[in-house]
Amino acid sequence: MKRKLRSSLFTRGTGAACLLAFIPGLSLADDAATSSVYGQRGASSRGLTVATGEGAAEEWLFYGTLGAGYAPRYSGSDEYSAVPIIGLGVRSPGGFFLSTDHGLGWETQALDSTFRFYLAPSASRKDHKKGFEGSDKLRGMGDIESRAQIGMDAETTLGPVTLSATIAHAFKKGDDRDVGSAYTMFNLGASTTVYEGSAGAISLALSSTFGDGNYMRTWYGVSGKQSAKSGYRKYSPTGGLESVALGATWTVPLGKSWAWTTAAEARRLYGDAADSPIVKDRAQYTIGTMVTYSY
Repeated sequence: MKRKLRSSLFTRGTGAACLLAFIPGLSLADDAATSSVYGQRGASSRGLTVATGEGAAEEWLFYGTLGAGYAPRYSGSDEYSAVPIIGLGVRSPGGFFLSTDHGLGWETQALDSTFRFYLAPSASRKDHKKGFEGSDKLRGMGDIESRAQIGMDAETTLGPVTLSATIAHAFKKGDDRDVGSAYTMFNLGASTTVYEGSAGAISLALSSTFGDGNYMRTWYGVSGKQSAKSGYRKYSPTGGLESVALGATWTVPLGKSWAWTTAAEARRLYGDAADSPIVKDRAQYTIGTMVTYSY
């Protein structure tokens, strides 16, 4: 059966699922349902997901993706770095899956919609530059470590437009409230294919991300202790809109099992997230290109 690329709806826990999900990647659009290039959503630009293959629901599916991207070092950073895009995944006929983008989970069709439930590691952030991760401009803020995260994605198609929603909850990590609090984030998206022909398929997606108070404080807040260590002024954001993003994806089939994809996203921080002292640039851009093999 002919395979086609699809998008993971949405920054990463136990066993093999965690190991896979720690690999950075870039999310892509399929022929109708599109997700943000920002992948698993969340404030960390390290939360990029990958393009996956798609086959019939009653068949086993395996895929691998390899490419490179260019992304901010953290949400709000004015520094960028090249990042590897590596993806692996497997899905069973019953809808169970293990992948880099959603960890371990189950996908099902109901009410003309697709629902996905999963357990995966959450996003993370380093307070110093290390390879393609972190930034020295965050020194003193402390590392935000990945922790177990549960999530649910839903998508439905209305004519030429696909609507999507994600809710994810990351559990508490350690006793440091500044970087280890449990938090919840929510994303809404809409996408459509604007071209499909001999040159492949091009799709556009618009999405917005919201977070509760703990989410905003974890990724954009500066506590008294962090202020003393980093030099940033103390800042305590509240929950609400974090960002709005516009993404574009171009996918070109290279044969029965191969496809090449290029994706880009422009994302702008708003509200309390944009006003954070650690935010150096409210406009964030991500681009990547990759080749995917599925069977």
